Amino acid sequence: MVQNDLIEELIHLDRLSKDQAVQYPEKRFLHPQLKYLLANTRQMAGIMGLRGTGKTIMLRQLAVELDKSFYISGDTLPVGTDLFELSSTLFSSFGIRYLMIDEIHTVKDWQGQLKKIHDFLDLKILFTSSSSLELSKSKFDLSRRLTLFSLPLFSFREYLIFSKKADVPLITVEEILTNHKELYHKLFSFESYFRTYSELGAFPACLDSPLRSVVISTIDMVTQKDMLTVSKLSQEDIQSVRAILLFIARAGTDGCSYSSIARNVGITKYKAQQFIGMMEEASLLKILLPHGTNVMPEPKIMLVPVLRSSLAQGIDEDRLIGAMREEFFIHHVTGAGFTVNYLKSKRGQKLPDYVLYIHDQKLIIEIGGAGKGTSQFKGVVEKEKLVLTQPGFKKGIPLILFGFLW
Repeated sequence: MVQNDLIEELIHLDRLSKDQAVQYPEKRFLHPQLKYLLANTRQMAGIMGLRGTGKTIMLRQLAVELDKSFYISGDTLPVGTDLFELSSTLFSSFGIRYLMIDEIHTVKDWQGQLKKIHDFLDLKILFTSSSSLELSKSKFDLSRRLTLFSLPLFSFREYLIFSKKADVPLITVEEILTNHKELYHKLFSFESYFRTYSELGAFPACLDSPLRSVVISTIDMVTQKDMLTVSKLSQEDIQSVRAILLFIARAGTDGCSYSSIARNVGITKYKAQQFIGMMEEASLLKILLPHGTNVMPEPKIMLVPVLRSSLAQGIDEDRLIGAMREEFFIHHVTGAGFTVNYLKSKRGQKLPDYVLYIHDQKLIIEIGGAGKGTSQFKGVVEKEKLVLTQPGFKKGIPLILFGFLW
């Protein structure tokens, strides 16, 4: 039986959390999608993503908006709390219909308890976890009962809305391809924020505290806590994970494969592949496969925005700008749901950077500075060959326009 003093404390914390949510009027782009699913389906919803992307605030905002909702932070519950019994009491005695559970991974046997709540109570459930690794594993345990959503770092457009209160449009790829000059004429003033966005601005947690230490602290939590406990890695393995991140940040985007990482960090290729996969599940990086069927399936490893500049301290930042441009592009086209592969060259052969698939179109992409040319396209037979430049003042298609895809 749930104790009355626990219920009273949770009611007080629920009220405080909703009061705090009102202080944050801006909403992440995922917000309406979650609200619709909760209001119109029986599915449980879980939010995964890197720590510091705003999952807790979103949960509290939805608790304010949805009638008969209740917010609980799992790490405030006494050890051994029966989540099903607590939920049953809130449902039967207080008429709660929406249950928002933050930090669900701190509740013992949370997967089993959520199954029980879903199957026996008429409650809609939305939950989060600061451990993306934990939630990624749960999708198999909860199967058809659960829809998992990923909350990414800000898009460039979302960053401008949150940090600059800018009124900026949503742009389609088709509009960029056919009308980029006019679009850039309207949006070129935002070009000056590209560096700020790529270094810290893409990370929602840096809105109030634009410090590299915030990014480093997040990386420490993911590696030292999530990977250590959820993935059951040893301290030696954790040191290898950190060494991998530092190597990728300093090496740039070319040459970061399982083989090169294993060789430079001093681990086996199998371990490199294992650790890279975990880091992708933890939302620290992206794995890109090469284009074509006649190439070795070695991936290209890309960090998510903001990590590179924070990890590669001591490296001339002008040397990092090329990688930042590519990560900007990858973050936005994959966030918009498009498929992208990198072009793998033979030794000494220069090729464009990426192949981007837009519906039935295949676009060959080269990314660079304002003076970027077309020399990499020599021998490329595809008709659609695009040069994306940043800054975008001279020729090519301005790269920043892809920051408005979502």
